[in-house]
Amino acid sequence: MNCLKIFLAVGVTLSASLFCAADAQAGVYECFNEDDLLDCVPCVEDCWTDRVSFYISANNYASVNHMESGGFNSFSFLANSGSDNNVSYDFGLALGTRIPVGCKCKALRFEVEGAFRDLGSLSTTSFQTEGPIQTYIVDYDDRWSVMTNCWLDFPLKNNKTIYVGGGIGANGGKVSIDDTYVSGQARFNRFAWQIGGGVTWDVSQRVTLDLGYRYMDYGSTFVDLSANYDPTVAAGNYIADLTSHQVMLGIRFNSLGNLIGRR
Repeated sequence: MNCLKIFLAVGVTLSASLFCAADAQAGVYECFNEDDLLDCVPCVEDCWTDRVSFYISANNYASVNHMESGGFNSFSFLANSGSDNNVSYDFGLALGTRIPVGCKCKALRFEVEGAFRDLGSLSTTSFQTEGPIQTYIVDYDDRWSVMTNCWLDFPLKNNKTIYVGGGIGANGGKVSIDDTYVSGQARFNRFAWQIGGGVTWDVSQRVTLDLGYRYMDYGSTFVDLSANYDPTVAAGNYIADLTSHQVMLGIRFNSLGNLIGRR
């Protein structure tokens, strides 16, 4: 009897999938409900959620950045120390695909995400003089990141979905260090990784709003220092280790293939 129920469920599922695909070409969207067969038979309000689709999203980030310093200043014969925080506002784009898995609209999303990171300036302790404590001013310019992400979607009611996941990639830019006595600058490319999650709301079949959280580790950047009075005199090095807590608000445009062709 169980085998018969499974056989019927598979048959209904395949038939409904073909039916939805055929109606999709004609611009008609219908779904079905066969709860008396198996719990894992797809049943959704919009059949587009049960197909592989492509999307593009525009994301805005409010980031709380944290930097830890290290290295050694041979001009003052002291190890660099201290940390600092600042807030930045960044923008990015992501291109991805959504692949249904299992049942009840769960899905995996794979995407490539690029962002411009305006990290601005931070400062850390350099050394103590007879007057005020000297500080390093750390300026980031032309900062960017490119990440390959994977997110797992879990549907909720009322067109809402929660997701978790993460990604790996690279980040780079230009960093300048100066404490008025020694300075240095360098361009860099570093490995980066992130984890996060969030909740989405399907405003329509084409548009989804995304509110999420990210923890991002940009890795460590090494900068050689030299004396300001004579750039040929080496003065040690500076290490900047940067992480970030980010709140993201994004808008996603779904079904790119249907945006190009007829839906």
